[in-house]
Amino acid sequence: MNSRAMTLSVFMAGIAVFFVMSSVTSIEEQANKKFGDEITVLVAKEDIREMATIVDGMIEAKSVPRSFVEPSAINFDSKVKESSKEYAMETKRVIGNVAVVSIKKGEQLTLNKITEPNMRTGLAPQVTPGKRAVSISVDENTSVSKLVKPGDRIDLIAVVDGGSSAGGREVKVAKTVFQDVVILAVGRHIANNIARRIDVDPQTGQSRVKSLAEYDGFSSVTLELDPTQAQLVAAISAGSGNKLILTLRNNDDSDRVSIGSSRAVDILVDAPRSPASPAAGGIK
Repeated sequence: MNSRAMTLSVFMAGIAVFFVMSSVTSIEEQANKKFGDEITVLVAKEDIREMATIVDGMIEAKSVPRSFVEPSAINFDSKVKESSKEYAMETKRVIGNVAVVSIKKGEQLTLNKITEPNMRTGLAPQVTPGKRAVSISVDENTSVSKLVKPGDRIDLIAVVDGGSSAGGREVKVAKTVFQDVVILAVGRHIANNIARRIDVDPQTGQSRVKSLAEYDGFSSVTLELDPTQAQLVAAISAGSGNKLILTLRNNDDSDRVSIGSSRAVDILVDAPRSPASPAAGGIK
């Protein structure tokens, strides 16, 4: 009796499995008919920032229905494994390329999102024709507490040796040498449409977006100047006692003002008195 029951149970289970498999196969056939069979595409394994060089750990394989493949996506004509020779050969064409736009995790890699490093990538394309990119050293005191970011506009003050006073002391002279200058980069972070960068949280391992307004891990800024200005900055930077200081301005403020030079001793000079005052020999 138990043997019969067991045999019947196995038989019924086999029939159930058969119908389930038939149902799954039917659904797969309908899906393939509607969306196409699945093929392998390359996707971003993590967020890839604009102008970042693509390395092996940034990409992975993913199977998607053929109709879900984006135009110009890097794909294979069938399903392939990451351990296959075909996959290795295709990824070699991608590794070392540069992302021309930000690519989000899981997003398909397409030919219009990446490019080989050339004269059109990096900082050079962002320099206005006729201008030059020049970097200067900065610290907390000379860069508005490192609150500047790519795309900001600044005035540049030079503090240089102005000779010696009557007492033999060295006199420093401050002069605003350039106004409304664009910051192209802070450290190695280049200006883009959104001033941000991608970090990895050391505790969770998850990627996070961080505003460059909060980024202070740089010791230089790159400015856009004309050739004559760049040459003057080079001369000032070469002086051991000279200093260049940034002053931040509103991005919508492009006004230039006439500013003379200043010395620390100027604060001790009395303001001129009115001609009518008694001390100035006026009417008593």
